[in-house]
Amino acid sequence: MKCPNCGYFIRQGVVCPNCGVDAFIFRKTRNTSIRLYNKGLEQAKSRDLTGAIKSLEQSILFDKNNYIARNLLGLVYHEKGQIADALKQWIVSASIEHKNNPASRYMDILQKDGRKMEKKNDAVQFYNQAIAYLQQGSDDLALIQLKRALDYNSNFVEACNLMTLCCLQEKNFNRASYFVQKVLKIDQYNPTALHYARELDIAMNKKSAKNNTDNNTAKRTDAAPPVPTYRKQIRQSSFKNEIIAFFIGGVSVAIVLLSLVMPALSEQKDKTIDDLRSKVSSATANGNITPEELTELRERAEKLEKENEKYKAEAVKQQNITLLQEASALAENNNFIDSAAKIILIDTSNFSEEENVALNALKSSVLPEATSILYTQGRNEFLNKNYDVAKENFENCLKYASSEDFIDDAFYYLGQIAQEKGDVTAAIEYYQRIIEKYPDSNNVANAQNALEQLNATAVPEEEPQPEENTEQNTN
Repeated sequence: MKCPNCGYFIRQGVVCPNCGVDAFIFRKTRNTSIRLYNKGLEQAKSRDLTGAIKSLEQSILFDKNNYIARNLLGLVYHEKGQIADALKQWIVSASIEHKNNPASRYMDILQKDGRKMEKKNDAVQFYNQAIAYLQQGSDDLALIQLKRALDYNSNFVEACNLMTLCCLQEKNFNRASYFVQKVLKIDQYNPTALHYARELDIAMNKKSAKNNTDNNTAKRTDAAPPVPTYRKQIRQSSFKNEIIAFFIGGVSVAIVLLSLVMPALSEQKDKTIDDLRSKVSSATANGNITPEELTELRERAEKLEKENEKYKAEAVKQQNITLLQEASALAENNNFIDSAAKIILIDTSNFSEEENVALNALKSSVLPEATSILYTQGRNEFLNKNYDVAKENFENCLKYASSEDFIDDAFYYLGQIAQEKGDVTAAIEYYQRIIEKYPDSNNVANAQNALEQLNATAVPEEEPQPEENTEQNTN
């Protein structure tokens, strides 16, 4: 049997003696990945983009090096208006296969039309800002942002679905039908659009005389997207929200007061403890204190030390809770990089179980996003030969990385940057790390070739040996 990984002919068993891969399992998983890719391709051709995404993501799950599946997944994301997700797949694909990979061409097309790329990026920002405004109760601002998102990217499926929801809440069924049909033309089996289509049929069948009268008046959805009902429900319970906000504000004030007062109290207690210790030392040396008084002074000092430790621990905990709150607020605004920078500073030694759960949930949502963004930025800067900026991005990416499939690529780029800068020692360390820790990486061969080149060029640099050579020539 021929090994599907390295091509070595296996004479006995199923484990390749050359690369150590279980050929049977390897072939099974790769064939499964190919089958899922073919299924995704058929779904994409029939405009079932949601189904295609699921199939292609499963295909990559079985074989992360299936760059063809990644390319198609990127195209499907692009068709749905999710440019960032598309770029992520193409970047990973290009790192897997460097030669004759269409992913490089796709990225070049996007980069050449810079204004179009900016518009699609702005559309995502407008959409996210619209959601944030709706959550804050700024309805008019949200409407403007959502309309801008659709103006900049008319195929933005998520924005169209939100517009449908807004139209349904306004009972503007004709407008809602327009957006439902628009989404289903792009993604034939989009579950959200299909759900809204069913809701639309039910609503139109139950139209009352009052609804017919309302249709004669101008609706906000004709000019701009309306406000979803959940915001209106929140306004109806504004008194309850004011009470909640009052208590939240009270807790925030308490935290601020603790952070300001506790250091002062701790400093005062430190001074008192030092005074007590001085009194004990001087009284013991002079012998003018009774054993009872000495015991009392020591007990007071010990009690103050325990209280002071408690104050200090509470102050440290409040500082870390503040960091957690700041990181959470940054994440809500999609500022994942700054949020991740605060997360790694948090000390959980005094955290409760609930606080640890909140932190872990934040980590799971923020760190992968920050890692992916930093890797993408690092690669773009590397391609533009901005090596210092690229190095900083890759190093920060590795701080937050856990099990992403591009960690080995980040190490390889860092090795390339170090080699470009003439830092041979650092380059060798990066390449060796890939070989030792990521033996299945597609960059192992590249790292080995780079090490061979570095070792070959390092030989002349180890001369000074002219005297030995001269003696050999003389003899």
